[in-house]
Amino acid sequence: MHLDRRSFVLAAASSIVAAPALADPGASPGAFERPGTLIAFLQNMKRAAQDGLLLDQAFYAEANLKNVFGANYVVYGRLIDGIRTYGTVAGFGVLADLVRTGGGTREGMQLDFTLSAPENAAPEGNLRLSFLVPKRGFDDVEATFGKDWKPAAYTSPSTTRAPYATRNHGSSAISYGLGEGPPGRWMTFSFDARAQLELVTMVNH
Repeated sequence: MHLDRRSFVLAAASSIVAAPALADPGASPGAFERPGTLIAFLQNMKRAAQDGLLLDQAFYAEANLKNVFGANYVVYGRLIDGIRTYGTVAGFGVLADLVRTGGGTREGMQLDFTLSAPENAAPEGNLRLSFLVPKRGFDDVEATFGKDWKPAAYTSPSTTRAPYATRNHGSSAISYGLGEGPPGRWMTFSFDARAQLELVTMVNH
């Protein structure tokens, strides 16, 4: 199950609640090192998906999310039918530049998470990292995660046409399969027209 981006943000913003008591707050599936760089952050995302942790309720415990993603805050949405937990991780410090927008400032990236368990359907876990101002390019991603990728469907997160020409690998997406186990574990990177990273998604189902 995938949540519409706008609906997800509105739900999370209007339904702030305390961390749900669905898992031990101190639970930490596996030992992750708190990331000090964006590349380390992306590698932690990959490991979580590769190890199938996005289907583990304990992974979404507040203390664990803060450690895995080097964050200071976790905001949970109110539980709704078919969704066990969802929310936003924020407060990345040096990992995310501040961006001026609408007369104020906000972090240059946002991580959303969803663990859904619809009736009569397999559960699905998602991580979605979006960038207001992309800082890494296609070559950085390929150098870190390798060339064993496949083209993926690309959908621009903006309806505004980019004021520049499309570069090699621009306005495209690539996907990596993860692990030797059952299918259903992958990560996808989407790039804007300049081939700069604008969206990262990790999926387990």
